[in-house]
Amino acid sequence: MSERKRTARIFKMRGLSIQSSALDALLNVLHREKESNNNNSSNNSNSKHNNNNNDTLLSIIDEIKDRMLNNINNPNRGSTVVTVSLLEEVVATLSRDAKDVTDEAVQMLDS
Repeated sequence: MSERKRTARIFKMRGLSIQSSALDALLNVLHREKESNNNNSSNNSNSKHNNNNNDTLLSIIDEIKDRMLNNINNPNRGSTVVTVSLLEEVVATLSRDAKDVTDEAVQMLDS
């Protein structure tokens, strides 16, 4: 089964639909994440990388579902279709690292 079909199926199994453009963007993110993990730990097995990729995908899906259900300002609240804009927000949130959080805190203290 292709990666595209497998990913879309995982979304469906969790009660979500994903726009084609959002699926393309998500596959790009997962591919970059996989490459990053391969570069950081070249001596680990492929199955561990696949598990990391699945963990990343499931984390993204969980965050998407949380935002869809809990964000009062979401105009698509109650919708089950994942859009590119929602995916961008979720990936940006999950991609924040400790340096980003520290920089943001320093900016707040400086103002």
